[in-house]
Order: sequence, then C-alpha cells, then structure tokens
Amino acid sequence: MIYSLERRFLVLLLLPVALIVIGIGGVGWMYARSFLLDQWAELTRLKLQKAAHQIHMRLDERLELIRLIAKAEGGPDHEVLQTFLIQQLVAKEGVRFVDLDVLNNKNAKDASDPYGLGDIEGRYTLELCGDYGFCAPVMDPNSSDRSLKIVRLMGDNGGPRKRLVVRIDFDSFLAPIKQMDLWEGSTACLVTSTGQFLAHTDKSKSDRKVLGDTGDDLEKRVLDEMRHKPFGTVFGVGHPPDRVAGFYKLPFINWYLVLFSQGNVILAPIVEFRFYYGVAALISLILILMMIRIVTRSVGRSIAEISAAAAQVQNGDYAVNLPEETCDEIGQLSASFDKMIQGLKQRDLIEQTFGRYVDKKIAAELMSRPEALRMGGEKKTVTVMMSDLRNFTNISEKLQPEEVIKMLNRYFARMISIIERHKGIIVDFYGDSVLVFFDGLEADVGARAFDAVHCALEMQRDMDGYVKENIAAGLPEVTMGIGIHTGEVIVGNIGTESRAKYGIVGSDVNLTDRIQATASAGKVVISERTYEIICQKLNVSMEFKACLKGVEDQKKLYEIDSFELDYDACQVQ
Repeated sequence: MIYSLERRFLVLLLLPVALIVIGIGGVGWMYARSFLLDQWAELTRLKLQKAAHQIHMRLDERLELIRLIAKAEGGPDHEVLQTFLIQQLVAKEGVRFVDLDVLNNKNAKDASDPYGLGDIEGRYTLELCGDYGFCAPVMDPNSSDRSLKIVRLMGDNGGPRKRLVVRIDFDSFLAPIKQMDLWEGSTACLVTSTGQFLAHTDKSKSDRKVLGDTGDDLEKRVLDEMRHKPFGTVFGVGHPPDRVAGFYKLPFINWYLVLFSQGNVILAPIVEFRFYYGVAALISLILILMMIRIVTRSVGRSIAEISAAAAQVQNGDYAVNLPEETCDEIGQLSASFDKMIQGLKQRDLIEQTFGRYVDKKIAAELMSRPEALRMGGEKKTVTVMMSDLRNFTNISEKLQPEEVIKMLNRYFARMISIIERHKGIIVDFYGDSVLVFFDGLEADVGARAFDAVHCALEMQRDMDGYVKENIAAGLPEVTMGIGIHTGEVIVGNIGTESRAKYGIVGSDVNLTDRIQATASAGKVVISERTYEIICQKLNVSMEFKACLKGVEDQKKLYEIDSFELDYDACQVQ
C-alpha cells in the first residue's frame, strides 16, 4: 500500500510519463543522430567525388595541352603551333609559368640534375611516369611556394632535346569544391597519400605541412584511414561529435580531397528536433498537471477543511475534530492538527493556572495529574526552604530605587536558576525573600529533602559571585540566610476559579520562616525532622536549640556546612 501522496504521484503518474518521455527522447536522439551523420557521410562522398572528378579533369586538360605541345615538336611549323598551344595553356586558371627551352650541355652533364631543372624553383614536382600519367609530387622543403611543377622532355632522332616546364597553383584545383554548397564553417584541403598539404581553403592554415602535425586526433585518424580506403568518413569525439571529416581519393593520382565540418552545424536539425520535443514535453507536463489536479481534488478539500479549522482555533474555538479518513499525509496532518489543539488547550491551561511558575517542566509534571487542577488541595509531606537577604531593608533605604531593583533582579536571576535546576517549586517572593518547596509528587520524601539541602548550599556558594558583582558595580555587600524544614503542608490551588495560585499553606511553612531567621549570614539551618531524614549524608558544623516565635517548645536545629553528593535512601522516621 502506498501511504505517501508524493510516492503515489511519482509511481502512478510522473514515473511512467517520465520514463516514456526519456525513452522516446533517447531513441529519437540516437536515430536522428545516426540518420544525419549517415546522410552527411553520403552527401560528403558525393560532393567529394564530384569535386575530385572536376579536379582530375582540370589536371588532365592541362596535361593534354602539355602532350600536344610535345607532340607538335618536329612537325611542320611546330614553333607556331607550340606557341599557340603554350598561349592556351597559360590562359588556363592557375597556370603561373610555362617555359620551353633547349637543354644545354652543361646542365646535361650534371649528374644531380640530368634534365637541367635546377634553375626553376618549385615546391612540388611531378615526375613523369611514361607518356601518360605521373607519380605523386615530391615535397621540396626549401621552397616556400605552394605550386605544382611539371617537366616534360621533348626531342629525339639526334635533334636538340628540349624541356617544357609548367608551374600550376595547387589552390586552383580547389576551385570546384569552393563552388559547391558546403556546410557553414566547413573547410577543405588537398593532400598527398602521405598527408602532405597541397592546398587549403582556409588561408590561415596555408603554412601547414603535414596532416596531423599539430597533434589533432581527428586529422591523425583521417590520415590512418586514407592508407586503407579510397574514401570514407571519420567522426570526432562527443555525442554529437564536435567535428566530422570525409576524404576521397582522386582517380589515377595519389591525391586526396579532405573535408572538415562542424558537428553542431551538421546536426542542427537535431537542435530543432530538441526544441519541438521540448514543446511536446511541456504539453505533456501540462496534461500531467491537469491529471494531478483531478486526482488531488479530495486533497484540496481536506486542506480547505484544515484551514477552516485553523481559523476557528485562531479565534479561540478549540471545539474542532477533524476526521482521519486516510492513512497518507493528509490523514497524518489531521491527526497532528488534533494533537496540536490538545496541546494548545493544555498550554492555555498551564498559562492560566501555572503562569507564575518559573520552571515549565514542573508545571507540566503537575498538569499530568488531574487532581492538581481542582480547587483546594491535599495534605502532603514536603520540604520547605526559605531564603532571605540579611539587613537588606537598611541597605535599600540608602540606595536609589533603580539600584535596588537592579540588585534584586540579579539576585533572583542567580537563585531561580539554581532552584529550577534542583526542581524546586517557587511559591512566592516576599520582598528579598523566596519561599520554595520540594515536592516530587510521587518521589521519595528523603530524596526531595536532599535536593533542598543541596540547592541551599549551592545558593550560598553562588552568593560569592553575586557579592563580587555588587562590589564591581559599586553596590554594598549583602549576605543571605536559609532555613529548611520538612513537614506536612496543604498543597494545591488556593483562591477562586477566576484567580488562583498553586502553593502551600500550614504551620510548617511558618516554622520554616522561623528557622530561617535563626540562620547566620551565609549559613544554612535545617530542622531536626529534615536532619533525621538524610542524617548520614550531612556534615553538621553546629547543633543548637532555639526558641522560635509562635512555638512553645525549643526546637533542635542544625547548621549545615556540606554533604556527600550520593544519596542512598534514608527512610522517613
């Protein structure tokens, strides 16, 4: 069973739709990517094939003129015919230099240059391979000129031998591919089978020598593929790839046309597809929201009921009971709301009935017992403690009212903190005196008496810090006396239904006040009854009898210096 609304929506609505959207998007992306890359590869092959054919035709056209010039040698009027053919050759695009001269003996005798070519500069040279065709160009590393030099030897039958030297710009061979409708940002180059650059459409790369010499991984892979295939495509890294490349070998020549394109341009339709797919996804989300709205109408009604109930509670009407019809968050919220109302009732009751208690934990403990709420009380054995500042009345007469209040506030702040720590219940403040009793309800009487003595001794020790504060503030030094007695008192709500306080009354309360009056400055005096309860743990500095006001017989009292911290049960005598 699904208890969480969030999980219910995820499992029943969002999860299936999300899986469908992601699945369709992933499959569509892979299919579109594969389709576009395959399409680009096929189009690139066709474009490069067409360009390679045109380049071959251009080169073959120029070679045919060279062959005709050579063929005209020895014929009638050959000089006129050769001059005409040379003019036709010079008129061809990219032909930069044509020279026909007779070989001299000096050059012919040079073994290192048997054809007398040393006087003609050229970066690439096509060596003849018979009367038809030629080998791959050979790079001249000492030349800065990117051009093709073709040499044709003519003359035989004992006549003078001649040489025809023709120089053609390699860039002119790229004219066909420049005229094609290439993708934006695409570049093309003409290289040899070994990767030597012949021409490049990007002039910024005109100083490049070998494909892959910059460490480009894609160029290295293209060069490797060229050694095994006459044409092909290579994809760069990424999905989609950052760059793609295609190559095609020119027929009868070891030249390759290489095309580089940007992957984001090639796959631009995928970006458009992503946009439309995003729109479709947005529409799907709107439909999902509509479905969620339909499903959550009951949730909305429940929330409206809770809001109305909250408004009633805000106005002080706690007579609200929300039904717990479901086991999901709404049901839990209704249950928590009911508990909150009960808590608010209890809080208000605590504030009204026990608003003057300092320790809220004690108030909560008292509230846990129903009988504590009734007017009246019950007779119980408790330990009562009263503290009083000695000679404070005379001191206060000499001070300004603000200084008196300041002294009392700092004094009560220290003492109340100690009393709360020992779970004492403050009954009232009488000027500079504090009346406290220690009642753990069901706790052991001896343990509470031990807490009272412990609290009193700690209060006396803390007076040293209080006195130092007074001296530092220029106020007079004060001392405190404390009296403790254990006896039966009436504990309960005293007053009327409209105004009451939780406190204690009885003769033993008055007796505690009389015992406190016998305590010297800085001393703690306890009654015989308290001493009997926790006798083994007390260190008595003085034992004496005193006549107390309003009491017929003398009472034995004990002045306490310290005690052992561990309390083991001393039974009530």
